[in-house]
Amino acid sequence: MRKALWLNGAALAAAAVLAAAAPAQATAGTIGSDGTFQVGVDIKPGVYTTTTAVKACGWARLSAEIPELDAMIETGGAVNGKATVEIKASDVAFYTVGCGTWKLKTTAQFPFPTGSAANSSGSASSSDQG
Repeated sequence: MRKALWLNGAALAAAAVLAAAAPAQATAGTIGSDGTFQVGVDIKPGVYTTTTAVKACGWARLSAEIPELDAMIETGGAVNGKATVEIKASDVAFYTVGCGTWKLKTTAQFPFPTGSAANSSGSASSSDQG
């Protein structure tokens, strides 16, 4: 298992060097090309799926902008042309190659603030108005 993960990571790192010349393309809810995408800048965190992946599809959630082995949080591929990944708000970037078009299915959920910060909007409830 560990060997398979290393091989997958090495293949992604090699593919990253080859794909570096192509411009990455993403819109608000779609990742439409191979490349490295900054989370929160190029793409939103959330659950993405693809149904157009080729056999050599590979992706990686990254802790740095460059897809190197030591920056890979999680890696994966596709089965029968399909893949799903949850890109987290804490990820720095997402790298994809050969996976076709990714579509955002759900955005990342953030917990609601609690305590005094939760009531900082300035509105008062009827119980607060003496």
